[in-house]
Amino acid sequence: MKRILFIFSLVLIISCESPVNNGVSEENQAKFEQQIQSFRTFTEGISKKDLELTMSVISDDIQWSPPVYNGGETIGYDGFVEALKGYIETFDYVQFLEGEGPNLGPALSADANTAFWSGSLYSSATPTDDPSGLRVYGVWKWKHTESGAEGGNKWYGLINFNEEGKIYGFSDYMDYHGMQVQIENYLKSSQN
Repeated sequence: MKRILFIFSLVLIISCESPVNNGVSEENQAKFEQQIQSFRTFTEGISKKDLELTMSVISDDIQWSPPVYNGGETIGYDGFVEALKGYIETFDYVQFLEGEGPNLGPALSADANTAFWSGSLYSSATPTDDPSGLRVYGVWKWKHTESGAEGGNKWYGLINFNEEGKIYGFSDYMDYHGMQVQIENYLKSSQN
């Protein structure tokens, strides 16, 4: 009987232990959450056609790798601003849908927000829990101002933040040509 009581007590003690730490510090989790908020401010500015709001989270020394072929050159602040102005003038009703598209892993539930990822548990480089590099997945929805064509593009971005929490590195990945194809298809279908 003492043995059963001992085993039961041992099981009770073990089951009441704290959950295993996932290796992410509270400081890094807060940093990650702040970077998500900065990205959301960026997309909100684009949606509202508010360049000042958009640029409020961008570092003066940003290096941007656009989604179009340009010989692998990065673009600085002025070029980034000009490109954003072009998007804002060319498209209405721009909206970023976080994590839209297929789930990114079998362990995730269907309603999981799979838009934001950071750190690297497995990497060909040194694994880290530092969230200074943010990976973002989603869909940009838009309406072409001139034609009225509505469309959308799957999008992936690699975003780096500086010590001030501003975006200083930004790589866009999407089918830029697909935007033009969607507009042309709309124009063809509206002529019929």
